[in-house]
Parts: sequence; structure tokens; C-alpha cells
Amino acid sequence: MNRLESHSPRLLALITIAFLALSLIYNVTLPIFEAPDEGAHFHYANWIAEHGTLPEPRFDTHAFHEVTQPALYYALVALVIKPFDRSNLDELDNLNADWFLDKLNTDEHGRKDYTRVRQQYLHTDAEQWPYRGAVWAVRAARAFSGVLGALTLLLVYATARLIFAPAVRAPAALIATSLVAFNPKFISISSTVTNDIAITLTATATGYWLVRLARHATPKRADYFVLGALVGAALLSKLQGLGLLVPALIAVFALPMPNAQARLSAWLIRGAALVLGLVIVSGWWMVWNTFSYGHPLALEQVQRANASLARKPPLSPLEVAHTLPLWFTSFWGNLGIELHFPSWVDAAFFTALAFAAVGLGIALARKRTLLTSSTALALLLIWLGVLAVMFGVWLSRYVGTENARLLMPGVLPIALLVTLGWLALSARLAAALIAALLALAASAPLTVIRPAYALPPLFDREMLITTFNLPRGSAYTVFDDRIELIHAEVAPRRVRPGETLNVVVYWGALQAMPERSYAAVIELVRLDEGRIAQRWAIPYQGRFATRRWLPGRYFRDEYSVRVPESVRPGAARVQISVQLLHTEAMEDEVRAPIRNAPERALLIDRVKIEGSPMPPPTTTPIAIFDRAMQLHQVEADVQRVRLVWYAARPPRGDYTLFIHALDASGQLLAQQDAPPFDGEYPTSLWGPNEVIEETRAFALPPATAQLRLGWYDAQGQRAEATRADGTPWADNVVYVSIAR
Repeated sequence: MNRLESHSPRLLALITIAFLALSLIYNVTLPIFEAPDEGAHFHYANWIAEHGTLPEPRFDTHAFHEVTQPALYYALVALVIKPFDRSNLDELDNLNADWFLDKLNTDEHGRKDYTRVRQQYLHTDAEQWPYRGAVWAVRAARAFSGVLGALTLLLVYATARLIFAPAVRAPAALIATSLVAFNPKFISISSTVTNDIAITLTATATGYWLVRLARHATPKRADYFVLGALVGAALLSKLQGLGLLVPALIAVFALPMPNAQARLSAWLIRGAALVLGLVIVSGWWMVWNTFSYGHPLALEQVQRANASLARKPPLSPLEVAHTLPLWFTSFWGNLGIELHFPSWVDAAFFTALAFAAVGLGIALARKRTLLTSSTALALLLIWLGVLAVMFGVWLSRYVGTENARLLMPGVLPIALLVTLGWLALSARLAAALIAALLALAASAPLTVIRPAYALPPLFDREMLITTFNLPRGSAYTVFDDRIELIHAEVAPRRVRPGETLNVVVYWGALQAMPERSYAAVIELVRLDEGRIAQRWAIPYQGRFATRRWLPGRYFRDEYSVRVPESVRPGAARVQISVQLLHTEAMEDEVRAPIRNAPERALLIDRVKIEGSPMPPPTTTPIAIFDRAMQLHQVEADVQRVRLVWYAARPPRGDYTLFIHALDASGQLLAQQDAPPFDGEYPTSLWGPNEVIEETRAFALPPATAQLRLGWYDAQGQRAEATRADGTPWADNVVYVSIAR
């Protein structure tokens, strides 16, 4: 331990440098303004940099959504970005209107799903290296957040050294600091423009001071003044900071005092010093709000700014409790908007937290003293509890807030608790877990962030066809004279209710579409039921809006559509159409026209929705075709022919059925050649173990005495026809007498 103590400053420096390097990587990996509300945060700071005053609380533009926030972070960012040329900011400020459409951002159950349109902003070459103008300003503002994150680490380290016993002080401080430094979510917050890092820093500073006060035998009144000033700084960072008054006031009354006889006067002096520090730091802002908006915290403006997110009705306490798993997974994950780790990563984190909980239990059971002050830890836990209550209340009232970045100001007590639990088990285990955390944090930009915004590989038409071995045609499908579809296919062709169909599309632009935004619409349609499933989607998993497409550039695209659980078995069409967005008429029936076609939806393929196996008819089959399709019944009247088939297994391909009407002497009177159900239920989808009944319109001449029928494939080859006993029908043709 002594050796580790001597190396602690050097190791702390390495941890901080590694954190700053990671925050820089996250900074340049996440596209500009793609963090939650980052565009609005930056515009707030930019306004101060340009006008030297606080912005008016306007709510008519997305850019001013955050103007009701306290001003400290934005004023500091304004100083950082002021030297940069920001005249080209409009080139970055391309809000993606698609992102705000409920039709595109709602899943099959009607819930918001912001993974379906990945980009809040349309990103252009203006963001690419070498940077120029406003891009440097945004990167610099993000780097400033990284500096605030590094200061937070130093405070975590200092607090851990105060609160842990000398025997474990060095490893505890390094572990707690590493837990914060290599938390991917903390790095994410520290690499974007957001006041969440400011409140995290000021709350951590307040926590450090609370621990320092609890360690003093008799805290001085000046210490409470500093405490009030720190709470004021936290309040100036974000309204959450007001919650720090709870542990601060408890510290006023609960911590020891030199003269117990003068307890009341000591409380008053401490309280006055606390309030004085708070007022000196943040009072000017509350006075500004009072004169400007009639309330020291401008709560009416805050509610107006978030009115569009209000839950109606609010969540009940039980419903809030059901969101607890998201509190955990988003505390280390969700590195932007819906940028989640795989489920196995979440499971690993839960396991690590379970180890910490076990360690805490062991420490309590053995009464193992690893802390210098349980009072100090209690004050931090009170703050964490207040923060959790505030978060729960906010989450119950507003949608889209199931994100534990709002709990990040409590990172200090969380890190200390986890460190305490791990050390109670094993310092080596803690070191191994920290190493795994570092590896995860380092890999996240390449495995989570970059793939979420990656654009498709682009080809010219010939290269696309050659690369993917697509069928060639002299004319391809063209939507709205702008979008050319080269090929589309569906897999699997057999699916059960509740399963998902995957549709692969190969397409591109015939001309640039900077002002036009289209969505692909994939539909599953039954002839007897109409549309049974639908998926609206922005191309390439929501990452490649058509406004970014370039003429003559093509790519491979994929879509999925889920088959509803309630759908009956049978055949269905999978079709694609293109919807022009942001028009007055955005009904389902309004689709882009298809060149040289009356329809506005293109049939891609037909699929089979499978059900439970059916027992075969009790009758002996008249004939068996392709050793799969059993003909059990033929009925005919003047206008139609009804056939009952049993498919014991899927036939080997798609066949066309021919029916010839013959007179008593065998002369041909009429004939009909057509695939089953006019092609809507091809034989390749039949079976296994399925009864198929088809009634065909077929006007039979009065002299008709028998029918001659059989199947043939696309090459004209007839399907093998046998009787029930296995003997063949001559020429693979079956004769059936009919009663008239």
C-alpha cells in the first residue's frame, strides 16, 4: 500500500490523461449536435458570445429550447467560443425535420423509438476535416466540457482520500476516480455541449466540501459560507443544484459545534453563512428572473419550454418504478440519443454492481471500518436520495427523460459506494473490473457511436449490379422521376405470426433532392384482409435521408416489418412505395407515382404466413403432383371450378395450372392457364401439411363432360402426376369427369 501511495499522484495523472484522450475521441466521433439538446445548448452560449446578455425565453425555435436554464455553464462556454469565427454556423444548423415525425419515430406498439430516424441534424461536408469556422467553436466547447470532467475527477479523488481509512486510502481513491473517468456515459457527457457536466462538477465540489466539513471537529462559519457558495454555483449550473440545500441544511444542524450550550445561535450563524454564500453567488440570477418573469427560478418559463414533452397523464409511482432498469443501463450507456450497448454489456455491469452490493453487505456484517466518517457518507447519500426523487418526479411528468444523465450529479456517492463494496471483496477484483471498464470505454466510439451514424457504401449503377450479382434489366422501377429501384427481395418467404420479414432494396437517386424528403413504406397485404402490417422508414436504418442522396449513386438498403401476432395463416404480398414527407397530405394512400405504372406500390414478392399443420382430407387423392400437391376434390358449375388440394410438403417451385374443358369425345372446348389465386399464392409457398381451396372463374361450355388438368413450370415442363397407388398419369395429365 505504501508503494501505491507514493505512485498515486502519477497514476492519477495517467487516469486524467486517459480520460481527456477518450473525451477528445468521443468529441470528434459523435456528429455535431447529436447529443441530447446539444444544438440548443450551443445556441444559448452563442447568443451570449454575440450579444453579451442572456437570451429572451423564446420557444418558437428548437435553438432556444434551453434558454430557461441557469447561465453559468453557457457564460463560460461563450468565453471559450468567442474567439472563433462562427459565421458559418447556419451550415451546421440543419435540423432534420424527419426526426420530429411521429409516423417515423413510433414502434409497432405506438411507443416513441428514436432509433428509427437516427440523425437530429442533416450532416454535410461542412463538418468534415479540415475543420473551419463554427466547427472549431463546437469542438472547442465540447473540449471545455472535457476540462470540467477532468476537474470532477480530481474532486472525486480528493473526496475519496478524505473519506476512506488510511489503510485503503490510495487504492480507494484511484478506484473511485477510475470508476468515474472510464464510465462511458460520463465521458460522453464530458465530450458534448451540455450543462449536465457543469452540474456534475459543482455537485461533486459541494460533496467534497460536505465531506471536508464532516471530517472537521468544529467547522467554522466560513466553511458554511463556502458551502453556500458551492450550492449557489450548482444552482447556477442547473436547477437540480437546489436539491443540494437539503444535505447542506442537515450539515448546519447535524455537525458538531464547539459550544453545545449556544447551539441555537450557532445554528443561526451557520445558516446565515450558508444563505449568504448562496445569495452572493446565485442571488443576481434569481433577482433577474424575478424582475423578468415574476419568479426567482422562472418556473413558468421552464414549464412552457417543456410543454411539448408533458406526459398526459403523468406516470404513477409504480410506473416510475418500472423504469428503474433504464436508470441503471443509461447511467453507463446511452452515449447520445438511444446509443445503447448490447444487452450482454448491461448484464456485465449489473453483475459488477451485484459484487459491490455483496461487498457492502460483508463490510457491514463484519463491521469492517473502511471509512473515516460515516456522517460524511450519510450526507452524500442524502444528496443522492434527493437527486433520485427529483429525477423520478421529472420523469413522471415528461416523456423522453428516461436517461440517467440526470443522475450524473450523484456520481460521487455512487462511485464511493461501489468502491467500498469492491474493496470489501478484493482490491484485485476491483482492478480487473476497472481494466474491463477502460476497455469498454475505449471501444465504444468504434462499436456504438460511429456505426449509429455510418452512411452506406455508394456505387454507380453498374458497380452495384456487379457487386451484388443483381439481375439486369433495360428498365428499372422509378419513383417520382427521382428514385430508381434496381432490385428488391424478401427473406424469409415463410414466416409465422410475431416474426419479422427482412426486405433488401437496392436503389439510388437519378437527381439531387436537397429539398425533398422521402420515406420508404413497406407493407404486408392480404387479399382478403387488406393491409396487415406497415413500416415507414428513412433509408439505411434512419441514417441516410433522401435529401443527402447524390445523383447516380446507389446502395444496398434493408428494412424489417413485423408480422402481427393476430394474423391468420395464408399468403400475403410484400410491397414497397415511397412517401413524400412534410406535405399537407401525408395520408397512407398518398404515394409517389411509379413511372409507366398505374399503381403506386411495387410488389416485391409474396410470402407465406404459416399456421398449425392441417390434417389431410379423408378422401383418397385423385392425383398427386410433384409428390407434394394432392388433388382431393374437383367441383364445377357453369361459371366456376372449385379445387381442393392438400400440400403434404412444399412443392419444388412455382407452377401454373392448366384446365381444359373437354366434351364426351375428348374434344377441347375451352381452356384456362393461370397460377393459383391469380398468382397471389404461388405453389412454392404451399405446405407443409396444408389444405388449399381455390375457386376459379371459368365459364364451361354446355357440352363439357370432363376436365383435363395439370401443372407446368416456367420452362413449360409438366409436374409429375401419379395416382394414389403410385401409378403415373399418362403425359402427367389428369382427367376428371364432372356431373352437370
